[in-house]
Amino acid sequence: MRQILGDSLAIKNLISMIDKVAGNKTNVLIIGESGTGKELVARMIHESGPLKGKPFVPVNCGAIPETLIESEMFGHKKGSFTGAISDKIGLFEAASGGTLFLDEVGELPLPMQVKMLRALQEKTIRRVGANDDIKVDVRIIAATNRDLEAAVKAGTFREDLYYRLNVILIKTPPLRERHGDVEILATAFLQKFAERQKKEVCGLSPEVLEIFRTHSWPGNVRELENTIERAVTLEVGPLITVGVLPPSVTVAYDGGARSKLESVEIKAGRGGAAPTVGVAPTIASGTAGTSKEIRLPLPDFKNGSINLDEVLAEVEKQYLKHALEFTGGVKKKAADLLGMTFRSIRYRLGKLGMDTDDGE
Repeated sequence: MRQILGDSLAIKNLISMIDKVAGNKTNVLIIGESGTGKELVARMIHESGPLKGKPFVPVNCGAIPETLIESEMFGHKKGSFTGAISDKIGLFEAASGGTLFLDEVGELPLPMQVKMLRALQEKTIRRVGANDDIKVDVRIIAATNRDLEAAVKAGTFREDLYYRLNVILIKTPPLRERHGDVEILATAFLQKFAERQKKEVCGLSPEVLEIFRTHSWPGNVRELENTIERAVTLEVGPLITVGVLPPSVTVAYDGGARSKLESVEIKAGRGGAAPTVGVAPTIASGTAGTSKEIRLPLPDFKNGSINLDEVLAEVEKQYLKHALEFTGGVKKKAADLLGMTFRSIRYRLGKLGMDTDDGE
């Protein structure tokens, strides 16, 4: 079973709520933005409680045509309508004894809402074209990214059905509110796609980390996962660099501004090893299989103040100088070694008075 990854307070509170409700069969309504993992939460509730091993049947209520939704939910008898060439059980029967997950429940048309309410109240369904009722025992977990309270006030969602579903309310937090979880999720996705594609991509460059931390992630975890999959596919070096990120992620990134010098190293574990994120008064660098560490002494403020910009500029200058020496002055190769774009290294060299020609 997939687990929710993260160490933020928002995720700890979410997991705590899942643990509380998993042990019974109470109906649950999960609300949250698209891409926040509502189905994952539903599956965790199902797998963590007494219904584990029983059917878990997901259905996207917004993806079924209105003319077919009753048949899909409740089943039909042979000959009940054109195309009904045999008896068919519905999703309620398929989920009997387990969980029926109604994703995007806010998209249910009003006529179906009436029939859904009866099924939940009476715990019975009737196939289209049939005369007899069938007993069903299902736990309902519903999810939506819509404001159902507003829909109730607008008359597009039945109030009685809303309260029947909303016995327990769980909100999945957007990624922008999960402080510190982006690195954890990015590392897990990086390892997954690197192994799947058999590529030796092992980490994120400092510039990418900075972008990830400041991006608002309107598509939430799904957007981050898609971004990492794209980056692993396109990247040719050991670290994910800015150039392989989609424009939607880098649009707010100022490629001309000097990135903050990172003291954070994030690497995907190999062979089942756990990913590591370390923070220390050091500057870590290296590629897959190697690691170099330059230890910077913490300032002794007893001797007076320091100029942090000057210290960072000097470190930056030494790194750039060493990379250029190593590549024989080829800026493009030096930029690759430092995990930055050619545009970025040109800007940095010019700012430090080190750019003497226009060649690559």
